[in-house]
Amino acid sequence: MVVHMVIKDFGKVKSADISLDNLIVFAGSNNSGKTMVMQLIYGVRKELDNFPVPVFAAKSTELNGQYLIRCDQAWFETVESQVNQYLEENKLQMMKRIFGVPIPIGEIKVKLEETEKTYFVSSISEYENRDAGEQKTGIHIDARWYERGENIKSFESRISDWDGLGDGTKEALNLVWRIILSKKSALGSRQLFLPASRSGLQLLYKHYFADGTGGDLVMPIKDFLRFLQLYTEDKQLEETRKALLEFGEEHLLQGRVIQEGDETFYVDRQIGKPASLHIASSMIHELTPFIKALSGMQRIDWLYCDEVENSLHPLMQREMARWLIRMVNAGICVIVSSHSDTMASRLNNLFMLAQLNRRKPCYELLAELGLKDIDLLHSDMAASVYEFRNDKHGKTVAEKLDFISHPLMGYDFQLFGSNLDKLYDEADRITR
Repeated sequence: MVVHMVIKDFGKVKSADISLDNLIVFAGSNNSGKTMVMQLIYGVRKELDNFPVPVFAAKSTELNGQYLIRCDQAWFETVESQVNQYLEENKLQMMKRIFGVPIPIGEIKVKLEETEKTYFVSSISEYENRDAGEQKTGIHIDARWYERGENIKSFESRISDWDGLGDGTKEALNLVWRIILSKKSALGSRQLFLPASRSGLQLLYKHYFADGTGGDLVMPIKDFLRFLQLYTEDKQLEETRKALLEFGEEHLLQGRVIQEGDETFYVDRQIGKPASLHIASSMIHELTPFIKALSGMQRIDWLYCDEVENSLHPLMQREMARWLIRMVNAGICVIVSSHSDTMASRLNNLFMLAQLNRRKPCYELLAELGLKDIDLLHSDMAASVYEFRNDKHGKTVAEKLDFISHPLMGYDFQLFGSNLDKLYDEADRITR
């Protein structure tokens, strides 16, 4: 199942239909609306995470002492209808909560795709929970995700603070909704927005909270500052996150970021001596939030990064593209915006290599290019690429680019291509 966010007449953006895939890339010129659309997606997902989904339209039965709930197309359609009614009725209030001002928006709605192929079956059972010597009754929910009758994934959740009211149907359906919205069980996980100004914000976030009032910032940036304030390193990271950190340290940071109390330090692998972050290079500032997102106690499963190539040399942008793909393969949903033809071209090359590798393993080519299988998007991970283009009236349309596989060209970034053509023509005229 794919969740779409459909936007119309929002600021400069005339229209956008964004498929919330595992990897989303926004490309386009300055002031075309990329950042605002990213922030809108962040805010709407946060708003809907605790949406009270309807209980009716779900099918229920009891089997061998277990209570079973089935969610299929009829329930999905009911959910979509009620969510969109809520969004329509509350869109201006939501804009104010997200952006601090009631930005006009013509339409914001959620669309669920391929619901006829998908269903969930949740089993609900009680269990005895012993907490601080007190025995309580909790509920155990096992939600199984099926596509075309095949069990794709299973999600388990235990609710220890259950009030004992009802049969657990509401809790099970809320779990299914969070799975749909986040592509995984969202319990214990969260999303994080890394703004384009992340370098300066890291140096000043303590002052923002100093007087307890805060300033006029959009919700995603406020949440970013709060993340920095509350960051605590997880000393028992799972292996996949450890591997991601090690790649970032070796191929990008060329050192380590460490936290001592509420102070952040950078340790260059050649010098070996910690240096306070405020005297580190701009590249280290830009990369540090990624390190904290991967190493913190709070699990980040949706990572948004505005202007992902900030302060990165083109050679480092190549490594950043590999890092992003590895994050997605590790189960993190990633949304990035970029103005860089180098970043776009590198990601496109990795997408084309993944396509080739699915047809026939290309181990020799990967070795020749200094790449590994994990640098290629796995077949069960979907990517979508959007180019934000201005029309003659100054409005922007977010156009989803098609992946061209015959002949193999990948994504055709027209804005970057036209700029390179102009540069080539300019050089040709100078040297003619």
